[in-house]
Amino acid sequence: MALNLLIRAQMDSTKELASACFTKQNYGANAAGNSTLSVNTPYGVLGGSIAAVSAGGGDYTVYPCDKTAMPVGLFANDAAGAAFDNSPALASNKIAVVKAYASVEVDVYETKDVSGSDITYSIGDNLYSSKDGLLTNEKGAASVVIGVVTKVPTVSSPTLGLDMRI
Repeated sequence: MALNLLIRAQMDSTKELASACFTKQNYGANAAGNSTLSVNTPYGVLGGSIAAVSAGGGDYTVYPCDKTAMPVGLFANDAAGAAFDNSPALASNKIAVVKAYASVEVDVYETKDVSGSDITYSIGDNLYSSKDGLLTNEKGAASVVIGVVTKVPTVSSPTLGLDMRI
Protein backbone atom coordinates (compact mmCIF):
# COMPACT_ATOMS: atom_id res chain seq x y z
CA MET A 1 0.00 0.00 0.00
CA ALA A 2 1.29 3.46 -0.61
CA LEU A 3 1.27 7.02 0.52
CA ASN A 4 2.50 9.53 -2.06
CA LEU A 5 3.80 12.82 -0.66
CA LEU A 6 2.82 15.72 -2.93
CA ILE A 7 3.81 18.54 -0.58
CA ARG A 8 6.07 17.34 2.19
CA ALA A 9 5.56 18.47 5.75
CA GLN A 10 6.90 16.79 8.86
CA MET A 11 8.00 13.14 9.09
CA ASP A 12 8.04 12.00 12.70
CA SER A 13 9.90 8.78 13.51
CA THR A 14 10.43 9.30 17.24
CA LYS A 15 7.50 7.14 18.27
CA GLU A 16 7.68 3.44 19.14
CA LEU A 17 5.20 1.09 17.48
CA ALA A 18 2.66 -0.78 19.59
CA SER A 19 2.51 -4.52 18.90
CA ALA A 20 -0.89 -4.00 17.23
CA CYS A 21 0.93 -2.11 14.45
CA PHE A 22 2.33 -5.47 13.29
CA THR A 23 -0.72 -7.69 13.89
CA LYS A 24 -3.64 -5.51 12.70
CA GLN A 25 -5.91 -7.40 10.32
CA ASN A 26 -6.72 -5.39 7.19
CA TYR A 27 -8.45 -7.54 4.59
CA GLY A 28 -11.81 -8.78 5.87
CA ALA A 29 -11.80 -6.52 8.93
CA ASN A 30 -14.66 -4.44 7.50
CA ALA A 31 -17.71 -6.68 7.09
CA ALA A 32 -19.06 -4.35 4.39
CA GLY A 33 -15.92 -4.94 2.28
CA ASN A 34 -13.28 -2.62 0.87
CA SER A 35 -12.15 -2.59 -2.76
CA THR A 36 -8.75 -1.01 -1.93
CA LEU A 37 -7.69 -4.17 -0.02
CA SER A 38 -7.21 -7.75 -1.21
CA VAL A 39 -6.41 -11.16 0.24
CA ASN A 40 -2.74 -10.31 -0.40
CA THR A 41 -2.86 -7.23 1.84
CA PRO A 42 -0.35 -7.77 4.66
CA TYR A 43 -1.18 -7.67 8.34
CA GLY A 44 -0.06 -4.57 10.26
CA VAL A 45 -0.46 -0.87 9.61
CA LEU A 46 -0.45 0.21 5.97
CA GLY A 47 1.12 3.23 4.34
CA GLY A 48 -1.67 5.82 4.24
CA SER A 49 -3.56 4.41 7.24
CA ILE A 50 -4.05 6.59 10.31
CA ALA A 51 -1.57 6.65 13.20
CA ALA A 52 -2.84 7.44 16.69
CA VAL A 53 -1.74 7.74 20.30
CA SER A 54 -3.77 6.28 23.13
CA ALA A 55 -6.02 8.58 25.09
CA GLY A 56 -4.02 7.79 28.24
CA GLY A 57 -0.77 8.86 26.58
CA GLY A 58 2.24 9.01 28.85
CA ASP A 59 4.72 7.85 26.22
CA TYR A 60 5.45 8.09 22.51
CA THR A 61 3.80 4.84 21.42
CA VAL A 62 1.70 4.91 18.24
CA TYR A 63 -1.18 2.58 17.49
CA PRO A 64 -3.42 1.86 14.51
CA CYS A 65 -6.20 4.42 14.81
CA ASP A 66 -9.74 3.49 15.72
CA LYS A 67 -12.58 5.72 16.81
CA THR A 68 -11.34 5.90 20.43
CA ALA A 69 -7.71 6.93 19.84
CA MET A 70 -6.34 10.40 19.06
CA PRO A 71 -5.08 10.60 15.44
CA VAL A 72 -1.61 12.15 15.00
CA GLY A 73 -0.88 11.57 11.30
CA LEU A 74 -0.65 8.99 8.52
CA PHE A 75 1.78 6.06 8.44
CA ALA A 76 4.30 6.65 5.64
CA ASN A 77 4.99 2.93 5.01
CA ASP A 78 3.60 -0.53 5.72
CA ALA A 79 4.85 -2.02 8.99
CA ALA A 80 5.62 -5.30 7.24
CA GLY A 81 7.94 -3.58 4.76
CA ALA A 82 8.19 -4.58 1.11
CA ALA A 83 8.65 -8.18 0.00
CA PHE A 84 12.29 -8.96 -0.82
CA ASP A 85 13.32 -5.60 0.63
CA ASN A 86 14.44 -4.38 4.01
CA SER A 87 11.93 -4.06 6.83
CA PRO A 88 12.99 -1.05 8.87
CA ALA A 89 9.88 -1.07 11.09
CA LEU A 90 10.53 -4.65 12.13
CA ALA A 91 14.21 -3.90 12.80
CA SER A 92 13.78 -0.65 14.74
CA ASN A 93 10.19 -0.78 16.03
CA LYS A 94 9.72 2.68 14.48
CA ILE A 95 7.96 3.98 11.38
CA ALA A 96 7.64 7.48 9.96
CA VAL A 97 4.37 9.28 10.60
CA VAL A 98 3.47 12.09 8.19
CA LYS A 99 1.90 15.12 9.85
CA ALA A 100 1.82 18.93 9.89
CA TYR A 101 -0.45 19.77 6.96
CA ALA A 102 1.11 17.72 4.17
CA SER A 103 -0.63 17.18 0.82
CA VAL A 104 -0.75 13.46 0.04
CA GLU A 105 -2.42 10.77 -2.02
CA VAL A 106 -3.31 7.39 -0.51
CA ASP A 107 -4.43 4.15 -2.10
CA VAL A 108 -6.09 2.71 1.01
CA TYR A 109 -9.32 4.26 2.27
CA GLU A 110 -12.86 3.12 3.03
CA THR A 111 -14.96 2.31 -0.04
CA LYS A 112 -18.11 1.06 1.75
CA ASP A 113 -20.10 2.61 4.57
CA VAL A 114 -21.30 0.64 7.59
CA SER A 115 -24.44 -0.46 5.73
CA GLY A 116 -22.41 -1.77 2.77
CA SER A 117 -23.25 1.05 0.35
CA ASP A 118 -20.52 2.59 -1.80
CA ILE A 119 -18.92 5.74 -0.40
CA THR A 120 -18.71 8.69 -2.80
CA TYR A 121 -15.97 11.24 -2.15
CA SER A 122 -16.26 14.89 -3.24
CA ILE A 123 -13.72 17.70 -3.35
CA GLY A 124 -13.84 19.53 -0.01
CA ASP A 125 -15.20 16.59 2.04
CA ASN A 126 -13.77 16.36 5.55
CA LEU A 127 -12.02 13.05 6.21
CA TYR A 128 -12.14 11.14 9.50
CA SER A 129 -10.85 7.85 10.85
CA SER A 130 -12.99 4.78 10.39
CA LYS A 131 -13.06 2.08 13.08
CA ASP A 132 -10.41 0.28 10.99
CA GLY A 133 -8.04 3.28 10.89
CA LEU A 134 -8.67 4.16 7.25
CA LEU A 135 -9.80 7.48 5.83
CA THR A 136 -13.53 7.99 5.35
CA ASN A 137 -15.87 10.94 4.85
CA GLU A 138 -18.35 9.43 7.32
CA LYS A 139 -18.03 11.31 10.58
CA GLY A 140 -19.70 8.75 12.83
CA ALA A 141 -18.24 8.92 16.34
CA ALA A 142 -14.92 10.35 15.09
CA SER A 143 -14.61 14.09 15.57
CA VAL A 144 -11.02 14.88 14.56
CA VAL A 145 -10.71 16.02 10.94
CA ILE A 146 -7.73 14.20 9.41
CA GLY A 147 -7.84 16.15 6.15
CA VAL A 148 -9.88 17.58 3.29
CA VAL A 149 -10.39 15.82 -0.06
CA THR A 150 -8.45 17.45 -2.92
CA LYS A 151 -8.69 14.59 -5.46
CA VAL A 152 -11.43 12.01 -5.79
CA PRO A 153 -10.62 8.42 -6.78
CA THR A 154 -11.48 7.42 -10.35
CA VAL A 155 -11.14 4.18 -12.28
CA SER A 156 -8.05 5.48 -14.10
CA SER A 157 -6.51 7.04 -10.96
CA PRO A 158 -7.84 5.26 -7.85
CA THR A 159 -5.91 7.30 -5.26
CA LEU A 160 -7.62 9.66 -2.81
CA GLY A 161 -5.93 13.07 -2.51
CA LEU A 162 -6.07 15.13 0.67
CA ASP A 163 -4.61 18.12 2.40
CA MET A 164 -3.96 17.01 5.95
CA ARG A 165 -5.35 18.97 8.92
CA ILE A 166 -3.35 17.26 11.67
